[in-house]
Amino acid sequence: MSGLEIPGLAIGGVSFFFQAFAGCIQGYELIADACRLEKAYHNILIKVKIEEHRLFDWARSIGLDYTDERLVLNHMSKNLIMGILEQQQKLLFTFGRLDKKYAKLASPSLVDRTEGFVFDAEHLLENGVNDQGDNAVRFPKTDNLLEKVREFTAQLKTAPRRLKWASLDKEKAEGLVADLVHFNDKLHEALDKAQRDSLREEQLRTSYQIVLLNRTMENLVQIVQSQRIESSPRYPALLHRSSSVYSDLNHRAIARQPDTRPLAALAQFAAVNLQSEEDYGIGAVTDSIVSALDLNQTAEEIHDNRIELSAIETVETIDDIDDAERTEGTYGDRSVWIEWKLPEMDPTHANGTGSLIHERITTLAGLLREMNKIVQFRAPQCLGYFEDEDNGRYGFVFAKPDHATSDESPTTLRDLLAEDMPPLADRITLMRLLAETIEQFHAVGWLHKGLRSANILFFKDSETGLIDIGSPYISGFEYSRPATRDDMTQRPSDDPGADMYRHPATQSNNHTAGFKQTFDLYSLGIVLLEIAYWQPIDEILGIDLSAAKPKDIFSVRKRLLEDTRYEKHVRGYLGVAAQQVIWSCLTGPEGFGLSEPCDEKNPFTSATLGWEFGQRVVKRLALMKGL
Repeated sequence: MSGLEIPGLAIGGVSFFFQAFAGCIQGYELIADACRLEKAYHNILIKVKIEEHRLFDWARSIGLDYTDERLVLNHMSKNLIMGILEQQQKLLFTFGRLDKKYAKLASPSLVDRTEGFVFDAEHLLENGVNDQGDNAVRFPKTDNLLEKVREFTAQLKTAPRRLKWASLDKEKAEGLVADLVHFNDKLHEALDKAQRDSLREEQLRTSYQIVLLNRTMENLVQIVQSQRIESSPRYPALLHRSSSVYSDLNHRAIARQPDTRPLAALAQFAAVNLQSEEDYGIGAVTDSIVSALDLNQTAEEIHDNRIELSAIETVETIDDIDDAERTEGTYGDRSVWIEWKLPEMDPTHANGTGSLIHERITTLAGLLREMNKIVQFRAPQCLGYFEDEDNGRYGFVFAKPDHATSDESPTTLRDLLAEDMPPLADRITLMRLLAETIEQFHAVGWLHKGLRSANILFFKDSETGLIDIGSPYISGFEYSRPATRDDMTQRPSDDPGADMYRHPATQSNNHTAGFKQTFDLYSLGIVLLEIAYWQPIDEILGIDLSAAKPKDIFSVRKRLLEDTRYEKHVRGYLGVAAQQVIWSCLTGPEGFGLSEPCDEKNPFTSATLGWEFGQRVVKRLALMKGL
């Protein structure tokens, strides 16, 4: 092509918005294709692909299609958006080749190759792998909008040639990415508030997918480092639902700013989590890893999570405390509570049980502490752990939120279920917040394994004395572990009340399988059912826990799936959508369109499950929040 010839601006019957969008996608792929040929440009490739997926998310949020029939745009913003798309398309087709007057550059950064560019949707756009092998950063599949772009560009009379870098100029390439970020930000800002909110959800879910698909240290580091580019996105996407209420959170590195670098923050925690699956647990996180991940702290700071028992003050004498209960106390000038963990002897590691237990404890404490430093989960802030040697137990120390009453214990959802039922809208909001949090845990490879109403906490406001059920915290992390490491979790304790929430395959009398995502989702389904009924699960099913036999607990899932009374009750009082949400969680992989059994440790399976959970549970609950 000579001068500025951008294909695809005069196809009859096709929306001008779609034509401009398709031209942008083709331009993205031309640049990405050239980046794949030069190893030095692989970081640029990742940045380009991320912006391309942002553009796809934006297009889906406005209902972009061949025609404008489904297009949802404010009339006043249409001209602005069309102008932004055209500018972005021109940038992609002129960068490194033409000057501002669209004349060829004397010393171009990019030059044409002899072969024409072929839109290879399977490799180039969906996962970014092509011929680079398994080490390439993978990207999630897009929907049928991609196929429509491919079909449209195939009809064009003129097709661009493939490009290659004529000279290495990463500074100019970084400038291109910064411009693409700017254009995409402007497209976001042109939407109305409801669309921006919806788009935030889509982009957060895309970030989850990217992290799930790239559970190798090399790829996660590449993702983090790709987000170092200097730009000023004004579009928060990570835990925008609520800001952290902890005053001492410190986001010191560029990639540690969750409001502006959601993907980097998720990749950072996923990488720390992944490295902790190696021998030595959290001790495997070295200074070199910390530096590569832009954590801006030393490995020693991450490892140093032990608290001296003498530094903890409790109301009761430490020897008189029941380790089954949360314990109130103070640590320095902070009001805290303690959650106890009794380590079990593991016969499979008889020769090294003590060191293995210590590794598990320090790793869990380290990860729990890091999770709110890097990514603001809806979880209480863990300050560290201490060892109570005289009583053979460990205590995890959690800080109360700043707004909480300092002299009162947390209130659990189990406690609230005994009080008056809140309005339907409030219960739906609570369901949504819990589902969002589990989705986020799983996105970074973190399984909770102890989800139940007794581990969902609320705090009375120090000024009003009231509890806001729209501000839950998920605790009870004594059984949490990374998703791919089975040895970091001990066998569940023999507790019928806790077993009511566990999938039959993980109950204390039938612990036959390693833990996986769908087991967490099953527990979530039980909790959502409790919120729907506003009753504990044992009361819903008429089970007396003090007299229950193992077979009564084991049959909970079977009863819920086979006895239609429970489905009908939820459908009648909360509607079809709520019933389908809950039963998707209770059903397992098949509830999310997957076959059973399936390998949930496989990154593609895990990403598919995460995406389907987001669509079938989180998104549907979000659409119900206006009830």
